[in-house]
Amino acid sequence: MDHEAKVLKFPPRGTGEADPASEQGSSMQVEFNAPPAPVLAPPEAAEPPPPLWIQRFFLITTVIFCLWIGLVLSILPWLPVWTENSIVSDFPTLRWFLGLGFVRGLTTGLALLDLWIGISEAVHYRDRR
Repeated sequence: MDHEAKVLKFPPRGTGEADPASEQGSSMQVEFNAPPAPVLAPPEAAEPPPPLWIQRFFLITTVIFCLWIGLVLSILPWLPVWTENSIVSDFPTLRWFLGLGFVRGLTTGLALLDLWIGISEAVHYRDRR
């Protein structure tokens, strides 16, 4: 870096005030100790994507899992098994809470969101090459 790049010059003040710190034509030496710029790896040195069969296997398993969970959670809250099972029969307050329409609707809403995610993953899939 040359010497002129390290010199910081202040413009003169237009109000006519005399400021001893900044006179017209004076300059101030400033030392910039910036960290060096990070060195980026060339594109050919980047990690290659996984094989195509692994990408597609991951997609298929993700879509099947999302669709299965979405279907189960959208139907199950409206069946009698949701509140009449051995897990919640010992807890009457939990049974009452799970029987609320709000909880059933919330569970169905999350199921529909899960279905949406699964279908979206399948439709917008692209191989990384």
